[in-house]
Amino acid sequence: MANRSILRTALLLTAVMTIRPNARAEVQPCNESDHSDPTVETASSIRTDRLSKSQLKAWESILRIVLAKDDLGRPVHPKLFALYQQVATSGRAIFLELSTQRATMRAAGLCRIERDNEGEPKEMVLIQLNLGMIDRAIASDATRRADGLIPFAGLRKKERYAEVLGHELAHVVRLLTNPDYRGLYWERQTLADTGSQDTQVIGRLTLLIEKPAEVAETEIWRELAAGREPKM
Repeated sequence: MANRSILRTALLLTAVMTIRPNARAEVQPCNESDHSDPTVETASSIRTDRLSKSQLKAWESILRIVLAKDDLGRPVHPKLFALYQQVATSGRAIFLELSTQRATMRAAGLCRIERDNEGEPKEMVLIQLNLGMIDRAIASDATRRADGLIPFAGLRKKERYAEVLGHELAHVVRLLTNPDYRGLYWERQTLADTGSQDTQVIGRLTLLIEKPAEVAETEIWRELAAGREPKM
């Protein structure tokens, strides 16, 4: 089966495209009326409008990992938690889509800029998690990246989802805060959307775009691996 890197590269040609070991994880209760809480879905936070009831349930299970805190109220996964907070409180509409299809060649995750042309044109950001592809991904030396990370190694199902989410959140944070990065992203996305066959340019842009997200993903993987409860 093709590894995650191959799937991500294939997608680019057709669409766009700290650690507290053994901490006991728990999610602090949220107040539905407190709009500063990132778990409250508003027009200026991560939007779940496009999710079905079953998908929303899966998303909530991922959030429990993202927002987990130890007995002292500290995030179990600080990097992942911080990225989520930045996106969820950005004041921008970030739409979420989940897919459980397994018989596809989609990448494990996708971040994409969308335009709403109804009325005054607006730009929105889409995060897509392909849970079926994440479930199928094999963690082995064959999928080891140049930075040494073997994606998903040693992680359980929902932790895998959280790793991919962290990667995509890292993209979103840079899209919202770094105009130069946003320009690179637009350029690659435009080439992909127009069916460009210039793999050299797309590859160069991909390296520049993916490197910061892969650095963040490596840190998140370490947090997820270290923050797990030991098996009895």
